[in-house]
Amino acid sequence: MGAVYRATDGVLGRDVALKVLSADMARDGERLRRFRREARAVAALNHPNIIALYSVEHAHGTHFLTMELVEGRTLEALMAGRPLPIDGLVEIARQIADAVASAHEKGIVHRDLKPANVIVDAGGRAKVLDFGLAKTMAAASGPSRTPPADGATVLATRLGAMLGTPAYMSPEQVKGLEVDHRTDIFSLGVMLYEMATGHRPFSGPSAPELASSILRDVPPPVTALRPSLPPELAQVIARCLEKEPSARFDAMTAVAGALRRPSSAAPAARCPSVAVLPFQNLSTDPDNELFAEGLAEDLLTALTHVDGLRVAARTSSFSFKGRARDIADIGAALNVATVLEGSVRRCGRRLRVSVKLVDAASGFQIWSERYDREMADIFDLQDEIARAVADRLRVTLTAAPATRLVRAGRTDVEAYELYLRGRALLLTRGNRVAEGTECLHRAVEQDPRFAAAWAGLADAYSVRGYWGMAPPGETMPQALAAARRAVDLDPGLAEGQCALALALLLWERNYTAAQAAFRRCLELNPRYTQGRAWYAIFDRQIVHGRLEEGVAEARTALAADPLSAYATAILGLALGLAGRAEAALDTARLGVQRDPDSLFTRWTHALAAYWRGAYEEAVAAFTAAGDVSARHVYTVSYAAAAYAKWGRMDAARALHAEGLALSQTSYVPRAALAVSALAIGELDRAIEFAQQACDEREPVLVVLARVFPDWIRLRRHPGLAEVLRRLALPS
Repeated sequence: MGAVYRATDGVLGRDVALKVLSADMARDGERLRRFRREARAVAALNHPNIIALYSVEHAHGTHFLTMELVEGRTLEALMAGRPLPIDGLVEIARQIADAVASAHEKGIVHRDLKPANVIVDAGGRAKVLDFGLAKTMAAASGPSRTPPADGATVLATRLGAMLGTPAYMSPEQVKGLEVDHRTDIFSLGVMLYEMATGHRPFSGPSAPELASSILRDVPPPVTALRPSLPPELAQVIARCLEKEPSARFDAMTAVAGALRRPSSAAPAARCPSVAVLPFQNLSTDPDNELFAEGLAEDLLTALTHVDGLRVAARTSSFSFKGRARDIADIGAALNVATVLEGSVRRCGRRLRVSVKLVDAASGFQIWSERYDREMADIFDLQDEIARAVADRLRVTLTAAPATRLVRAGRTDVEAYELYLRGRALLLTRGNRVAEGTECLHRAVEQDPRFAAAWAGLADAYSVRGYWGMAPPGETMPQALAAARRAVDLDPGLAEGQCALALALLLWERNYTAAQAAFRRCLELNPRYTQGRAWYAIFDRQIVHGRLEEGVAEARTALAADPLSAYATAILGLALGLAGRAEAALDTARLGVQRDPDSLFTRWTHALAAYWRGAYEEAVAAFTAAGDVSARHVYTVSYAAAAYAKWGRMDAARALHAEGLALSQTSYVPRAALAVSALAIGELDRAIEFAQQACDEREPVLVVLARVFPDWIRLRRHPGLAEVLRRLALPS
């Protein structure tokens, strides 16, 4: 019927989609009426999973719609002939059902539901589009009645051609009969079948044979093609595909409700799975809370080494801390069949640990135990609990009974407690990094053979280096030395390989060795969120410029840790680096929702808004990032850049002056001053700061060379070109 263009609205400064009716079609009265009907249909809808219509326009004989621009892939492209993971299938299908149910409530039948008419964005949100064949039902008829005839058949045009896409048509559409909302339910059933199996339920080499298949054939049960599919989901699909409309669900809202139920049963049909929740601290000393969490985390890590057991990632499991949630909801959200809960009570050197394993779907307790031990026995206790859980779930241990699941190399309980506290503080970034570094330093002093603590200390020094919290000459050599010590002590520790990779990349700029260490890390632990995230951003995108590979790796990290604010923010950052500003901003906003107190989520949100050109939002986000980090220097310098782009030069100059003043009394990275100097138009001064940053080997310079758009536009400037040459980044 026409074409769709990407365009920029010059007044509002946002990208939109222009749906333009071709000139030939505009001269066809029926086509023009259908075009206008789509506009009326979409304009009547307001739902987060339906494409938004901004305006209907006619200029110089051209008819067009301005619509929301959604960056992502069609469901058809996402499947590419392959079935979807069950949890992803259910979530996408539920969103589609919710969207179409909303249309039905407004008296609108889509009539052309198919995978090509659904776009899934980077954050997993589905959008239903193309209401070009939509039919308006009489408002009084409601979604459960057949709408009155309106003088035109739903399926046949005046030429007798079928409207819709044959493979996804309902039997009543094929027959050319009057249809109602239940035709959309059948089409969704065809989509569900294809999403579950990778195959359409009906087929034929020609249109008549395909029509015959839809009218007469009963497709093979989905469970015959995919035995792991939950029976409840199979029943939903079968009911949607009933030939007679009266045998299907009465309403799309009922389909949406049914799709919410099988997700909690899905894991039980597959391999055994468990989520380890943070253990509750029952001690009088609140400082023991970190110890309780660390005990649960080490237990979680031990269970990941059990063959045949799928373990929910730490960040997603621990996101339920302090929240009153039903076990069934937790199981559904994390896509696991069982949940392990526990509590810890310490009194002096005595320890009482209570644990229970619960079936997520029923809420029934599978197993529980109470352990009274000495603190010196903590590592043996962790191993004992892990083996008990594996036994109750009837999964195979990868190691012989005499081999430990909890890694050896820790014997000092005090060092272990310091390590747990230091790692927890480091994860918050911002103001707590210095305290976390000190705890990790004390841990390795207490136990010099504690490999994980050395890896944590290396990460702490690297974070201090690339966030500009200390001069790089002080912190980065220590990061590299600590990482090498961790790898020497335990070459099979993924955290150590990851720490080594980042230090090699940022300090030595040995990009080849860094890549090898990242890949070794992910071989050892493919579900290590930080390793996958750093590989995506630092190696794939920033160093090698493989932008889409970085996005794919970031998506893998989020898929393994779906509720992680950190993994969500990483995906937003990867999308922004790949030039997908709209999707980056949507994803970054979700990261802030998941953890509003994180410097990293706030920082990523601000960057994404800056890349998108939403400078007012960027300023607000950089300010919020400063609020959670005592006005970190990079939040000040980038806020100056956002103010300048927004046209608020006085504010930009004031922030640059603030950075200069701070540099007189404390360490301020030259790269930060280069950003704000460039923002206010002091080009020569900015280049000078960049050259000083290069002389100091500031780690963030590697990042800025690829991330900061204003620098990219100045690549040909002789001064900056020399800086980039010295960084030796692959072209």
